[in-house]
Amino acid sequence: MNKAELIQQRLPKLLDLMSPCRLCPRNCLVNRLAGETGFCRSTDRIKVASWAHHRGEEPPISGTLGSGTIFASNCTLGCIFCQNFPFSQLGGGKEFSPDKLADIFSKLADEGIHNFNFVTPTHVIPLLLEAWLGASRKAQELPIVYNCSGYESLEVLSLLEGIVDIYIPDIKYADNQVAGQLSQCSDYVENNRATLIEMHRQVGELKLDNNGIATHGLIIRHLVLPHSLAGSRESFNWLKNTLGTQVHISLMSQYFPAHKAHHHEMINRPITADEYVEVLELVENLGFENVWAQDPDEKGGA
Repeated sequence: MNKAELIQQRLPKLLDLMSPCRLCPRNCLVNRLAGETGFCRSTDRIKVASWAHHRGEEPPISGTLGSGTIFASNCTLGCIFCQNFPFSQLGGGKEFSPDKLADIFSKLADEGIHNFNFVTPTHVIPLLLEAWLGASRKAQELPIVYNCSGYESLEVLSLLEGIVDIYIPDIKYADNQVAGQLSQCSDYVENNRATLIEMHRQVGELKLDNNGIATHGLIIRHLVLPHSLAGSRESFNWLKNTLGTQVHISLMSQYFPAHKAHHHEMINRPITADEYVEVLELVENLGFENVWAQDPDEKGGA
């Protein structure tokens, strides 16, 4: 069964999970198909903040042509430091019909991209896939990247098996109290770890074509936070013991105090170079073999 057939088969089940909504572990149980909203403030219409040929992802994702990113508005987390807060937390963006979004998919494919990169897709994945079905054959031949916070429903992930080619989840925290304070998500750790295990089971280690472009697999992102609030040591020890040291890691240094972070003493400054290098050395000492690192003095890009 090809990808389009899988989506056609599973889309009704995914849409059913919107009413009452169980698309993420919050299980808000609102009827989004009737216009009700839960934590993510989303209904049955998809709102998109932007779409573009993005060249700031990890090298196997951006490649030479760029990644066809679709930035969905709203989010299942409430990170007080989110750098994309105008659309993730404040809901900026424009509503699109499935047909119009399908046209965008087709246009991006015609312009030349390596993949479709669904950014913060968790709460709107049925709507993204519904639009994907209307896209051109050329668009449908490209890999689908699921680029998320790592706070996912195992039921939804099971329905995405064979549809998503590349998962790029975060591992944000190792402490639920911190996750609650900074992201309004006091059950993040157990759900995140279950998510990473399931994604790894589905797609395994990252696979590249002859040009070094990712075709399948898993990349796990970790944003270093001030004062070790991300729990890097515990998280990477868990990753080593659970998924092994072959897993691909993207270690990010671009934290700065955005959104409401200025009002919180522990996160109201950028990370220091020493804080980043400490985590990088930890990852290297633990034996992780596939790591993308950043220059801690440059804010942005992977």
